[in-house]
Amino acid sequence: MKKYKAILWDLDGTLWDLNGNTTIALTQLYNRFESNHFQNTSLEFFLNAYPKHNERVWALYREGKIAKEELRNRRFIDLFTEVNASFDMDFVELFATEFLEVCPRLPHLIEGAREILDHTKNNYTHVILTNGFIEVQGFKMAAAQIEHYFTTVVYSEEAGVRKPHQAIFDLALQRANCTAEEAVMIGDDWDADILGARNAGIDQVFFTATEKRLAELHNGKSVRHNYVPTFTIDTLDELKNII
Repeated sequence: MKKYKAILWDLDGTLWDLNGNTTIALTQLYNRFESNHFQNTSLEFFLNAYPKHNERVWALYREGKIAKEELRNRRFIDLFTEVNASFDMDFVELFATEFLEVCPRLPHLIEGAREILDHTKNNYTHVILTNGFIEVQGFKMAAAQIEHYFTTVVYSEEAGVRKPHQAIFDLALQRANCTAEEAVMIGDDWDADILGARNAGIDQVFFTATEKRLAELHNGKSVRHNYVPTFTIDTLDELKNII
């Protein structure tokens, strides 16, 4: 088994339960605004429609095609249009603001996340490497009570580039005081985490939970391309066989 010095972690969908926390937040907001805005759609359809719009705008953001201010509202404009909601831009602004107040403060982690962090905390330098926004990611880590596990958090906004750009991985290695050969990247996003780490010369652990969920949005097709990661896991507990 290869000995690593540092573990680079993605946050959303790898440690923090992005899907679960988002579902809770959207359900709360749907129930709050249903009578005035969502009479024409069910909660189930509303929740099922959201991920594809969110995924699409985040892909555009990763590619530098939209700014975060546009991302913040665009996903909800597209969602409200699909579900035939009654809305104007004032409501979009309100909903987007309330979502960012509620969702990042929810504490739920991916199953096994805290256990693997406890298992590895004394043997590795832990670094969060995220494309998420500075003003909300800290709330997520605080709500889940996981800040103390990490030496540093590397934000794409401070790096000036987003995963999968190599420069953000280089900054993470610098912060971790290690070489690419001494680090491993753990993430659930094929393009941002896995291909990004590969291009930076870093071993990768592909966590498949999000891929399996998103496959439903892509007619059952895998998001992977013609590349085999260093490791692939279906549960975080499997990391005990790797690190």
